[in-house]
Amino acid sequence: MRGKIIESQTLKSVCRQFGTFALVGLTGTALHYSLLYLLVEFGGVGPLVASGCGALIGLLVNYFLNHGLTFKSDQSHYRAFPKFVLIASIGLAINLALMALLVNRLQIYYMLAQVLVTGVVLVWNFLANRFWTFRMDSSGEGNFSGSAMDGNWRDRITPLFRMGMALLALVLLIRLITLPFYPLIDPSESRYAEMARKMLETGVWVTPQISYGVPFWGKPPLAVWLNAITLGIFGVNEFAARLSALFLCTGSVWIVYRLALGRGEKAQAFVAPAILAGMTLFFVMAGSVAMDQCLNLGVTLALGSFWQALRKGRRFYGYLFFIGLSIGIMAKGPIALVIAGIPIGLWSLIRNEWKVLWQRLPWVSGTLLMLAITLPWFLIAELRTPGFLEYFFIGEHWNRFTVKGWRGDLYGSGRAHTKGTIWLYWMLAALPWSPLFLAQVFQAFWRKKAAMLLHCSDGWRLYCLLWMLSPLIFFTFSANIIWTYVLPALPGCALLLAEWRRDDRIGWFSNDRIAFCVAALVPLLFLGLVIVWQFVPFQFLRTQKSLVSQYLELRKGSGGKLLYLGDSPYSGQFYTSGKAGALPNVEAFQAAIANPDQIYFACPKKSWPDLSEAIKSRLQPVGSHNGFLLLYRSSRLQGE
Repeated sequence: MRGKIIESQTLKSVCRQFGTFALVGLTGTALHYSLLYLLVEFGGVGPLVASGCGALIGLLVNYFLNHGLTFKSDQSHYRAFPKFVLIASIGLAINLALMALLVNRLQIYYMLAQVLVTGVVLVWNFLANRFWTFRMDSSGEGNFSGSAMDGNWRDRITPLFRMGMALLALVLLIRLITLPFYPLIDPSESRYAEMARKMLETGVWVTPQISYGVPFWGKPPLAVWLNAITLGIFGVNEFAARLSALFLCTGSVWIVYRLALGRGEKAQAFVAPAILAGMTLFFVMAGSVAMDQCLNLGVTLALGSFWQALRKGRRFYGYLFFIGLSIGIMAKGPIALVIAGIPIGLWSLIRNEWKVLWQRLPWVSGTLLMLAITLPWFLIAELRTPGFLEYFFIGEHWNRFTVKGWRGDLYGSGRAHTKGTIWLYWMLAALPWSPLFLAQVFQAFWRKKAAMLLHCSDGWRLYCLLWMLSPLIFFTFSANIIWTYVLPALPGCALLLAEWRRDDRIGWFSNDRIAFCVAALVPLLFLGLVIVWQFVPFQFLRTQKSLVSQYLELRKGSGGKLLYLGDSPYSGQFYTSGKAGALPNVEAFQAAIANPDQIYFACPKKSWPDLSEAIKSRLQPVGSHNGFLLLYRSSRLQGE
C-alpha cells in the first residue's frame, strides 16, 4: 500500500513537472519561432540556419527557467549547466538534422516542419533533463542534496567530470552551430566540396572528378563519398559539406574517450577527449572539408583497437584494428599503414612484445578482411581510368615524399618546406597545449627525471608518446608537407597529457577552472571570429561566395556562365553549381567578350591593370570581392 502511495506521489510529481516544463517550453518556443520568422522573412537567412539560432536561444532560456522553476534545483549552475549544454547540443543536432530532412529533402513548409521537430526535441529535452541533468532524489523534489548520489563519490569525481564534459560539450556545440556561418575556402576545402557536389550531380561514384570528365587520382574517395552523402541529404551548402568532418572527428573523440575510460576512474575519461577537441588543428578540421579527418579516424581506431586487443585479448578488437587500417587506406592510401605501423613497431621493439603481438591479432584473416575492403576499389578505379595506380603510388606517395617542390602534381604543386618543419607545425596544431607539453618535458630533463613521465607498468604512456611522434618522425624527412599532416599525432598527445594530469604533474593545470579557460580559448576565439564575419566579412579570405552571390542576383537566370580569367576557383564552381568556367589566357578572354550571350566575367584585381584598353572599354566592374572583380559586358548596356 505504501509503495502504491509513493508511486502515485512520484507520478503526480512527474506530471506536475512535465506541465511546468511544457509551459517553460512554450516560452522558449515562442522566442524560437519569433526569431525563426524574423530571420527568414526580414533577415534573408535560410530556414535551416535561422532554425538553429532560434533553437539555441530557446534552449538557453529553458535552462534558467527549468533550473529555478521546474526542477527547483539547489545545485550551482557550474555543476548543472555542463550537463544541460550536452543535452542542448544533442537537441540542437536533432533539430538541425530533422529540419534539413523535412525542409530541404521533403520540401515541407518550414513552419510546419518546425512544429513537428519541436515536438520531438521537447520530449527529448524533458526526459534527458528529468533523468540526468536535474535527476530527482528519493523524496521526489528537485534538488541534489539527498541520496541520489553518494557524497564521497560525487566529491571525488565531479570536478574533473564537470570540466571535461563541459569543455567537450562546449567545443562540439560551437563547432556544430558555426558550420554554415562562414564560406568554403579556396583551394583545398572548396575543391573537395566541389568534387562531392560533382559526384552527386553526375552519379559517378567510383572515381571523384576534379573537373567534369577529369578523374581525381590524388586520393581514394572515402571522404568524398561521405561528403556527397551529406550533400544529398541536407542540400548543397556549407553545413552539409562540413558535417561529415564533424562526425568523423566526433568518432575520434569517442575512441579516445573509450581508451581513457579504461585507464582509471570514469571522471578522468573526459579529460583526454576534451583536451583533444580543444586543440587548434583538431578543432579547425572538425569543421573543414578535407580528407585528413577520415585518415585520423582510421589511424585512431587502428591504434586504439591494437591496444585493446593486446590488453583484453579479444579478437573483436583485432578485427577492428584492420578495419581502422582499411578506413585510413580508403581515405589517403597506404600512408595509414605507415603512421599506424611506426608506434606499434617501436613499442613492440622497446617492450619486447613480439610474441603477444603475434598471438593477439588475427594477422591472416584480418589482412584478408582489409584487402577485401580496399583492393576492389583500387582495381575498379584502374579499369575505369587507366594510369591511376602509377600516378597514385609513384607520384602521390614516392615523388611527393622524396622530391622537394614536386612538379608532377596534377592538382596543384608540391608544398616544399625545410625538412623538420613538421615539428613547428605540431607546436601550432597542438595549441594551447603544446607549450605546456614542452614545459613538462624540459622540466623533467632538467631535473633528470625524464623517465618518470613515461613510468607505467603496462607501457601505455610510452605507447601514447610513440603514437604522437609517429607522423612527426615520418614527415620529418618529407620534402613536401602541410600542417594537417600533424592531425593523427593529436590523439596520442591528448591521452599522454591526461595521464600527466591524473598524476598532478602539471602544476596550474590541476586547477580545473584555469584548465577549462585555457582549453576553451581556441573554440571561443573562433566563435568570436565567426560572429565578426557576419558583420564585417574578411576580404583576405580566399573565397568566391560573395562574388557569386552578386553574380546570381544580377544574372537572374540569364547571361551565360561566370567566366574567370585564368583558373576558375573551386568555390566559384561550388556556389554556381558548376556554372563557372575558366579562360586560360587573354586571347580566350577577348574571344568570350565577343560572344553576345556571355555577359558576366571575373578577373583577378592584379590582372585588371594589364588588360588592354580595348578589353576594358567593353567591361564594367560592378563588384569587388576577395581579390576579384565582377565584370559586366558594358556593350550590353548600350543596346548590343
